[in-house]
Amino acid sequence: MDCRPPDDFRCPISLELMSDPVILCTGQTYDRSSIQRWLASGKRICPNTTMPLDDTKLIPNYALRSLISQWAQTHGVDLKRPAASVSPPGGRPNAHGHETLKTLEALVKTLANNRNQNRQNSSCISFVRDAVREIRTLAKQNRETRLRLVEAGVVAKMLPLLSCGDRQTEENAMVALFRLSLEDDNKVGLVAEGAVDAIVNALKHGSLETRTTAAVTLTSLAMVDVNKATIGSHSDAIGALVKLLAEGDFRSRKEATTALYSLCFYNDNKRRAVMSGAVPLLLDSVTGVVLNETAERPLGLLNMLATVSEGRYAIALQKGVMGTLTRVLSEGTFRSKEHAVSILSSLCCNSKQRAVEGRQAGVMEHCKKFVEDGTARTKPKASALMKALEESASNGMGN
Repeated sequence: MDCRPPDDFRCPISLELMSDPVILCTGQTYDRSSIQRWLASGKRICPNTTMPLDDTKLIPNYALRSLISQWAQTHGVDLKRPAASVSPPGGRPNAHGHETLKTLEALVKTLANNRNQNRQNSSCISFVRDAVREIRTLAKQNRETRLRLVEAGVVAKMLPLLSCGDRQTEENAMVALFRLSLEDDNKVGLVAEGAVDAIVNALKHGSLETRTTAAVTLTSLAMVDVNKATIGSHSDAIGALVKLLAEGDFRSRKEATTALYSLCFYNDNKRRAVMSGAVPLLLDSVTGVVLNETAERPLGLLNMLATVSEGRYAIALQKGVMGTLTRVLSEGTFRSKEHAVSILSSLCCNSKQRAVEGRQAGVMEHCKKFVEDGTARTKPKASALMKALEESASNGMGN
């Protein structure tokens, strides 16, 4: 039997079988001891990609560790148990911990044995439903259990169930996956294991409940910077969120907006959101409605999109946009007004025509208040906006 480990199981630094694979902020995986020596030597770039390391936190790659352990057991290779195990912090597993681990192993075995059976087999469907429901419940318990679930190999078994055709199973599996994503140690690992494909597919084709939870899960995963780029680069991710923004109920639209907001901290995703048609939907959500706190997030996202030229162009194309933003300055919450000032500043400071339209819509009157009494964040933008409006008047434009 060939006992040479697959290349994916070898550390890129030492070229030896990894016993404790961990993920850097660049998304690359290394053996913990090797990358720790690399960092201890003062190096602050990723060995594989040579990208600068903004963060040196090491995130356990539980999915890969599980695969390596299975390979080692099959091939009789003595794999030293890594220091970061499923034990409770600061000690060995207690009796309850052993029982939990046995439960997890049994659940994973149930999923593995029944996942590929005939979907019309009611007993198989029932087994899977019960197992997924139990995993959903366990994932709610605490951090230790969530980490154990991932290490036990649950994710690989759960991802196909997000589109298994059984609505109850799909909804429970998505909630379980969201709860697993709450742990920082799991966020990069889930993406590395291929979760984005499965989540986006559920976002496109699942029930409204599943689609909404998928959006929440993407928001959770996007808290890690490297994931923002990975999720956004998926050909359907941004578009599926925008579609949910168009088709969903109040909660669905809110979660879709929040997910897009989180992803758009990465510049390329702003352009993707604009190209997917987010701008008219966001403006529609704050037009002709009561401008309470629910308008703040759509306006916040529009503010982000206005920082790129494609976003400014799309916003300016919308009929009545200056009137809508002026109304926000008059009737919105303080936070909404701040967003409106920032959007108008982006529009009017980059286009003389937009400045004329803003002045004609009465923006200047509201702008003065922010120049005088705005926050440190808003005053510079209000001042720049005021200057653009005044210049449009002094040049005699629009008269």
